Amino acid sequence: MGRHRPYFYSPANVHHNLMFPRFRGSCFALPLLLVYICEAYWLMASNNIITTQRLDPVVSPGAVSTHAHSVLGGSNFGLNTSTAALRNSSCTSIPIPEDKSNYWFPQMYFQWENGTFTSVSGNAVIYYLFNDTPEYTTEFPDDFRMLSGDPTLRTLDPSSFAQQAITFLCLDFGGKSTKSNELPRGISCPSGIRSQINFPSCWNGRDTDSSDHKTHVQFLSDGPDNGTCSDPDFPVTLPRIFMEVYWISQVFEDQRKHAMTPSQPFVFAHGDPTGYGYHADFINGWDSGVLQRAVNSCHCDPYGDPTCCVSQGIFGMNKSSVCYITDTVDEQTLGTLETLPGNNPIQAPCYQTYFDPVTPAILQPVYVYNGSTGGPTGTVVTPAQTAIVTQTANGSCIRKGGAISSKRPPWLFLFGILAAAGGSRVLDP
Repeated sequence: MGRHRPYFYSPANVHHNLMFPRFRGSCFALPLLLVYICEAYWLMASNNIITTQRLDPVVSPGAVSTHAHSVLGGSNFGLNTSTAALRNSSCTSIPIPEDKSNYWFPQMYFQWENGTFTSVSGNAVIYYLFNDTPEYTTEFPDDFRMLSGDPTLRTLDPSSFAQQAITFLCLDFGGKSTKSNELPRGISCPSGIRSQINFPSCWNGRDTDSSDHKTHVQFLSDGPDNGTCSDPDFPVTLPRIFMEVYWISQVFEDQRKHAMTPSQPFVFAHGDPTGYGYHADFINGWDSGVLQRAVNSCHCDPYGDPTCCVSQGIFGMNKSSVCYITDTVDEQTLGTLETLPGNNPIQAPCYQTYFDPVTPAILQPVYVYNGSTGGPTGTVVTPAQTAIVTQTANGSCIRKGGAISSKRPPWLFLFGILAAAGGSRVLDP
């Protein structure tokens, strides 16, 4: 077992504890070799989300993405970006100023019974985990990018490392928090919902990207958070990024009776009410050499506090600076909306490709600002466009209202009883 102590993080002044410790700050022996592999880590809470837009320079470079993402990191995020561009960012929402990487994930929404959506506020904690032997772990190369998760999934394959990499916590600080592979269903989460995702950390040593943004990397030999890079095709050990997003979903608990689907009223921006399609992207923006020094030397605290690494001059720390950018895509993504951005339909228990025929206008330039109110707005450089495309919004995977989906199947009732025994409040049928 690893070395653990309670750790508390406060997004929007709301504390949560790590109810399910992961493999961190611990050692394990490689059979027969009598070699001990020790994993160190640090964690950092993002100072803020820099933007929420339909942008994804990994999956959809140069184009409007199919769904909205909330983005952390360097201010030079946009339709396209690179390590060189990110290093030139004027600010970053990561408290370590040398890390101008971007990290992004789909925005969460609450769906009302009238079919409208209201965005759920959240923020993230990012972990960097690595072997504490100098030079064992290699920093990300320039222009390295990757994707963890698959937005098209709506079912679970429990043997898949990629799906094991995604979990959710139904938080209950007054009772017992519940862990699952899907968005919590049939129970309330009085202290919020936390989505959790591991990124692959074994690299082929050649490619900084791949056609699916996944096949140049691989998960550890024993799962997403344990093992080594023993596959000879993926021999290079990278820092393992683990990201938690704390969603302040508890503010909607009293409104569940007004939800389209009271048993599980939340949906991600890509139309996923299951959580199986949760995903996150990363593109390297670390200042050259800093991350290598960090993985070689930043293992002075067994509980992930990076303060001692700051005192050694490995990297800096600024927990009070904030960083925002103005919109590139001219559409509303936060607040209460008639439809999900991109008009994504709610799809469960399966997925079908959906194309929105309307592309919003593109604005330039992008302004950087550091206050709670937005900076000046860019002007339209590409007008909104409408194309004639085949849509599948009436397909068999599209959820039709809440009458069917809000009824509990018998197994869910049993799950609710078990959850109640664990300390979570069961919803009324």
